[in-house]
Amino acid sequence: MKCPHCNTGINLEIEYSNVWEFNEPEQEGMGYCVNCGHCPECEELIVLLEHGKYTLSSGGYTSIDLVHFQELIYPKYSVRHAEPEVPERYRKDFAEACSVLSLSPKASAALSRRILQDILRENFKIKHANLANEIDEFISLKDVPSYLSQAVDAIRNVGNFAAHPLKDTNTGEVVDVEPGEAEWLLDVLEALFDFAFVQPQRLAEKTKNLNEKLKALGKPPMKSKT
Repeated sequence: MKCPHCNTGINLEIEYSNVWEFNEPEQEGMGYCVNCGHCPECEELIVLLEHGKYTLSSGGYTSIDLVHFQELIYPKYSVRHAEPEVPERYRKDFAEACSVLSLSPKASAALSRRILQDILRENFKIKHANLANEIDEFISLKDVPSYLSQAVDAIRNVGNFAAHPLKDTNTGEVVDVEPGEAEWLLDVLEALFDFAFVQPQRLAEKTKNLNEKLKALGKPPMKSKT
């Protein structure tokens, strides 16, 4: 999993676990489990709530054997920060998509799709009747790295995309998503932010600084790519 505090990929070691079984007959064998542990990187506390089938060991200790769903209890949502080079409007919407991830993955995914379409239209000047066609044009661009084009292309499989055309008037429609899909959409947006905003601005700044040094040495500036 990714640590919700530092966003680092980790293997969380559970330090405390407790299970409560349901008493209702129709829920026989089902229960809730609270798992607690600390991130091995930033050492912050992580608390998870699981629901599923429990098992009983010979010592009487119960645990969740087949997890039906898992929810992040603490912190309330993953802490992700878009880089300052990303325009404020996208950083604001991205923060909102992160904040609702644990409460409503469907709402988070809808916000992510809307951010994606806004970037394709405003930054890449790609405008079509629906998001699917806009994705088609984006992944056909020559300078888009393969890892990013494949990730953006795969968005069409998130939330049963084929059954929801997501035209201009309902791009932010809330549709069901599979476990992990909403979080993966946020990962794709981070990669898109880096490609569209972060790296171009940082490279431009480096080029500017280099040209100032070349000028001070009486040398011609670097040739700009046209």
